[in-house]
Amino acid sequence: GLSARMALVAIAATALAACSSGSPCTDSAVLAKVKELHDKQQFGQSTEAPTKVFVVQAKTATQVSADKDSTRKRCSVLVTTDIIEVMRFTKQASEDEIAKIKIEAPKKGFALTKDDLVNFTVQPLADGQNYVTLLP
Repeated sequence: GLSARMALVAIAATALAACSSGSPCTDSAVLAKVKELHDKQQFGQSTEAPTKVFVVQAKTATQVSADKDSTRKRCSVLVTTDIIEVMRFTKQASEDEIAKIKIEAPKKGFALTKDDLVNFTVQPLADGQNYVTLLP
């Protein structure tokens, strides 16, 4: 009875600790920074893309490798680009044209979204923040 329950509690606590101190690649603040940097890379420093244009697929965030000589980790994540939202944002098409594209593109086998693998590094800083860099 009691000792088995204590063991389970100990296991659960360990699992939680492992998650929080787990890979910074999957940290929501890190992924938010990746999105911000990705937006700027696509549209220029001063431009912030609407949230629908690029969606960081948080579930796909993975650690690729870790530097032996530092705490820096290489990570990757899929970022989905919504082609329609890009056209809307960059004013490349009117709403009428967009409506037509939404109907025609699937018929012609054109995807309206595009997934890109974005590689980045995360370097934990002393203040508890993470320094994020996008890789080319």
